[in-house]
Amino acid sequence: MAQDRYLIAGATGIIGRRLTERMAQDGSVVGLSRRPPDSTMDGVRYLPLDLTDASACLQAMQDLDGISHIFYAARHDHDSKSPEKVEENLAMLRNLVEAAEAAGHPVRHVHVVQGTKYYGSNLGPFKTPARESDARVPGANFYYAQEDYLIARENEARWTWSTSRPHGILDDQPGIARSMAMVIAVYAALLKALGEPLSFPGTPGNFEAQYQCTNTAHLADGIAWLAATPGCANQAFNVINGDYVRWRDLWPVFAEIFGMKPGPVRTVRLTEVMADKAPLWDQIVEKYGLVPQPYEAVAVWPYGDHLFTPHWDMVSSIDKLRAHGFTQTVETKQSFLNAFAALRAARIIP
Repeated sequence: MAQDRYLIAGATGIIGRRLTERMAQDGSVVGLSRRPPDSTMDGVRYLPLDLTDASACLQAMQDLDGISHIFYAARHDHDSKSPEKVEENLAMLRNLVEAAEAAGHPVRHVHVVQGTKYYGSNLGPFKTPARESDARVPGANFYYAQEDYLIARENEARWTWSTSRPHGILDDQPGIARSMAMVIAVYAALLKALGEPLSFPGTPGNFEAQYQCTNTAHLADGIAWLAATPGCANQAFNVINGDYVRWRDLWPVFAEIFGMKPGPVRTVRLTEVMADKAPLWDQIVEKYGLVPQPYEAVAVWPYGDHLFTPHWDMVSSIDKLRAHGFTQTVETKQSFLNAFAALRAARIIP
């Protein structure tokens, strides 16, 4: 029997990297990204590809053979100030899937990574715990467009599909600025250098609200399981760590890890107050012998503002995932501690 071959779109992103690593354990992997990766994994073939270019997708698929699974973790370029583009994100998925079909690949399953924005978590307080059966919220959402495409293809396609809905992506990989662990660690290092306590930069409501995270290794295991389990075909699943936290409980733990005193809630716009801290970060890099990186590549401060502003609970149910047989869970606090330890070992943070 031929070995499965996995095609991963967005292979250099925070989720795509971990998914590439996980699927390489089970078969051969082809990783797609707009730009060549900074580092590579043994046994993985990397291809630069612009998914918005349908002809380029077709050419790339014709140059490959034997793709059995497509794992889609790509997104169109976006910022935190504007809604993510619906048609462009839909076209990227459609271009890839239909190019693989046109090239004759024996695709058996297509998995698409979504998120809790499906439930309107970015718009304001929403029904919690969010369940996969919840009604869609009003407004344009590219997750809906992509899912509608998959559903529309069910009867004619030879492949089945699934989607995962994580939240609060937590990872310890260096070189990814849009990372919760990096935002917190760099923020702490800068405050410590200024002789300040570790104050919470978000809103009071955010400090008290329930929150959830998804460890990327846990997510990759969940996605691999969904794609291989026939009973999960043509369905969506929330995939989170399985516990719920509050920043008020984690913040003193973080302060201790970074050798600081916990401070009060001091609501600031990280995008603004961290804008001029590049010289200070350079001093920290020199003092602790860290791997030099451009300051703008160290942490995405608008992502921090997005993370610490909402004053409502972020809670999803994983009852459906458990009922279908995936019972693995991860402790969020320990995931943070592991991430900080790994980043320190890699000399990315002090």
